[in-house]
Amino acid sequence: MNIIVNTIIGIILALIGAFINNFGLVLQKRQVNIKSTASESKGLGDLGQYFKDPLWILGILMQTFIYLPFLVLAFDFLGITLVQPISNGGVIFLVLGLIILVNEKLKNTSEYLGVIILIFGVIIIALGGVIGDITVNIILTYIFNFWMIILVILIFSLICFALVLKFKRIRPMMLGLIAGNSYAFVAVSLQLFTSGLAEINHPWSLILIIGGFSGAVIGTVTGILSTQEAFKRSQAIHIIPFSQLTMNIIPIIAGIVVFQQVIQNQVFFWIGVVSIIVGATLLARYFEERPKEEK
Repeated sequence: MNIIVNTIIGIILALIGAFINNFGLVLQKRQVNIKSTASESKGLGDLGQYFKDPLWILGILMQTFIYLPFLVLAFDFLGITLVQPISNGGVIFLVLGLIILVNEKLKNTSEYLGVIILIFGVIIIALGGVIGDITVNIILTYIFNFWMIILVILIFSLICFALVLKFKRIRPMMLGLIAGNSYAFVAVSLQLFTSGLAEINHPWSLILIIGGFSGAVIGTVTGILSTQEAFKRSQAIHIIPFSQLTMNIIPIIAGIVVFQQVIQNQVFFWIGVVSIIVGATLLARYFEERPKEEK
């Protein structure tokens, strides 16, 4: 199968997965709005009530098991460097879903512009042109780089968590960044998982499969919990851009320094990176928290 066909199939799979994942986010946010209106509890202790809610459960499943096959197949066709920004271009599905189903609104021109620029950014990154097959031997050769990426994710997440505890006004933004870090970790882990499956006869493939799957589970749980807490404190439209920031950038860096993929058009790539940052900044109305902010 030639590279153009592979690219088209990979993009279609990534976008289908993005639609499923983001619709799941909309359902999760919708049910959180309903439940949090009926309860003043703000901690993780009230999580049990959501497990009795079929729509909330469906939303979580759409963000995990239902969309996972599409993401894994897209990784196999394209690799992490392209799949992550393309799939996160599905933020447009999220915004439309939030407006239609949850009645959240974009309030001013800067927010509309932020959404447009954010979508433009992930598309331009995809047009950067990425080449390089990801193999088990490449992963093993650059395993030190892999652990450095994991360490950066961990340290950055701990800093964000400390800021969550200290500053109430920026909690939604910091929780969004933690969620983004978590899903970036999921993306890196799934690339290990996919590479292990692709070379199932390699002596190290089983370790990559188990490690990749375990990392994806840990990252998904952390991402869902941090997103859940952020949703209780602010509009999702003002949280998701921050998660998009790290969710896009970290996997791209991992794709280059760990999985040794090569970006052919650096200009498109860096325009895309800057666009994502600018788009997230324009949507950063994190200080406009809901009136029932914790006392």
